[in-house]
Amino acid sequence: MDETMQKVKADFDRIALLSSESVHNEHYLNFLARHIPSDCADALEIGCGTGAFTRLLAARAKRVLALDLSPNMIHLAETRSRSFPNIDFQCADATAYELPAERFDCIASIATLHHLRMEEMLSKMKAALKKG
Repeated sequence: MDETMQKVKADFDRIALLSSESVHNEHYLNFLARHIPSDCADALEIGCGTGAFTRLLAARAKRVLALDLSPNMIHLAETRSRSFPNIDFQCADATAYELPAERFDCIASIATLHHLRMEEMLSKMKAALKKG
């Protein structure tokens, strides 16, 4: 993990310690949730944070893979998402994570992509989406 990603990880580990259960952008998350495909089997969230949008994905998809760089964020997400057995939370650097080819019906990333090398990450996400 490069120095920039180490700093991002450390920052979000600290932010997780301040995180409350309230979701300040609930309207925005609900707007995005309305765009989840109705026949979504597999979904991916990159930068899941405490899992607020992940849970909305899990209510519509059969399986959700949720990635975050911060162990503290993943811990909070797992704690808050115990009633969703269809979520697989992984503490991982999305830029290094091997995404399976053509696996996901839906890929979401909220407030994360600007921390990553955009062109590289968008190419990885496109390759991980199912055709169509």
